[in-house]
Amino acid sequence: MSPNADDLDDGLAYEFAESSDGSVNSDAEEIENFDADQGATDDASAPASKRQKDDHDDEDNHLSKRQKKLAKSKAHLKKMEKMEFEKQEKKELPRKSADAIVDYLSKLIREKNPDMSVLELEELYFRKSDFISTESFTQERTLENFPTFVRMFNKAPRAIVLSTSNIRVADVFRSLGGSSSAVKLFSKNKLKDDVARVEQILGSKSKEAKPSQKKGKANPKDVAAQHVQYLLSTPGRMAKIIEETTLLFSGKEKLDILVDASYLDPKTNSIFTSDDGMLLCRLLKTFLREKSSVKILLF
Repeated sequence: MSPNADDLDDGLAYEFAESSDGSVNSDAEEIENFDADQGATDDASAPASKRQKDDHDDEDNHLSKRQKKLAKSKAHLKKMEKMEFEKQEKKELPRKSADAIVDYLSKLIREKNPDMSVLELEELYFRKSDFISTESFTQERTLENFPTFVRMFNKAPRAIVLSTSNIRVADVFRSLGGSSSAVKLFSKNKLKDDVARVEQILGSKSKEAKPSQKKGKANPKDVAAQHVQYLLSTPGRMAKIIEETTLLFSGKEKLDILVDASYLDPKTNSIFTSDDGMLLCRLLKTFLREKSSVKILLF
C-alpha cells in the first residue's frame, strides 16, 4: 500500500503552509500601507481652497443652534429697525419744512423712475414755493384733529383733499361733517356723476343738463353746492375728472390741495409711496402748471 501523502515526513506540506500564510499576510500589509500612503499623499496634494472650505464647513457644523438663531435674530432686528425708521419717516413728513419735503419727494421720484433722464425728472420735481409748511401744527395728525387743521391752514375758498383710498375718503368726509361742507368724488360713483357734481359746485351746468326749475327760482341743489368747500377724492379719480372738465383750472381764485400724507395703509405705505404715488405727483404738477395760486399742504 502506497503511503499517504500526508504521512510523508518530508516537511513539504508544513513548509508550504508556512510559506503560503506568510506570503498572504505580507501582501495584505503592503496593500494597507500603500492605501494609507496614497491617502496621505492625496490629502497633501489637495488644493488649499478645498481644505479651507472643508474647515469652514466644519466650523459651521460646530455652531450651536443657539448661535445660528442669534445670528438670524440680529439680521431680523436690523431689518425691523430699518422698517420702523422708514415708517416714522413717512408719518413725520407733513411735519417737515418745505425744503425737507421737496428733498424727500425728489429722492422718491428718482427711485421710482430710474430710467428717466435728468430733464424728464426735472419736470416732476417740486419747488419749495409749491408748499405751505404746516410744521406749526403740533397736534396729532388724526381724523379727529383734521377739522382743526383745515381751519388753521386752508385759506382758499375751496380745497381739494386727496386720500389714498375710497375708504379713507369716506372717513375724511365724515370728519368734516358730511355733505354740509364736503363732497366725495371717488370710484364708487359713476365718473359722469362726479364730473357733473364738480361742474355744479363750480357754478357751471353740464351741456346735457336741463333746468329743473322755472326761470327765476333757484335750484336747491345749486344752493347746497355753493356751501361745499372741500372736494374729497383719490389721485386716480381726480386725474380722470380733470380729463373730462377743465373747470378746476378756471378762475383766479386760490385753490389749496390738502394731501392726506400722514395716514399709512395696512402695508405702511403713505399716499406718496403707494401704487398711485407717482400719479399723485403728476396730478399735483398739473394743477401747479394749469392753475394760478395753487398751494399744497400736507396733513
